[in-house]
Amino acid sequence: MSQITFVALCGSLRRASMTRMLRATLPELAPEGVRIVDVEIDDLPLFNEDIRAESGTPAPVKALCETIAAADAVVLCSPEYNRMVPGALKNAMDWISTEPGYPMSGKPVSVMTQSPGPRGGNMSNYAWRQVLSVIGAEVVPGPDVSIGLMEDKVADGKLVDEAARKLVSRQLGQLAAWASAG
Repeated sequence: MSQITFVALCGSLRRASMTRMLRATLPELAPEGVRIVDVEIDDLPLFNEDIRAESGTPAPVKALCETIAAADAVVLCSPEYNRMVPGALKNAMDWISTEPGYPMSGKPVSVMTQSPGPRGGNMSNYAWRQVLSVIGAEVVPGPDVSIGLMEDKVADGKLVDEAARKLVSRQLGQLAAWASAG
């Protein structure tokens, strides 16, 4: 397999979040030949079409869309807030979905959620699948990556639980195969 690139987005803006720990673990679990590029979303303005109409697409939005367009696939690492998707990452998707060229359209995507509760963000995972379907992304099939009781599964800023690591690794492998085939 030739080198392929995954953009990894994190739905939590908190620097020490468990979602960031999940994302930080992706490079060591990705198949050989996959490069993970972490992209931050904390400098995106709140979605407002008036901004684009008055002064064009904001530079951080353009940069995000260009990075996604150039990538082979996207990994969304998301917490669950009140059984729903986090606002910051949904805001990013709102900008991306309205950008000319629709950079997420047809893009292979893996959704990985986590929560401190036992359900692992499964409601957020389901909601993301709905959002991504509407904007034309292709969510990798297979078992959901919804990691519950996350506080017990991280150490030193990384995911250390072996069962969770295997689940993440398997889905990254599926995403790589799908991105390579398309």
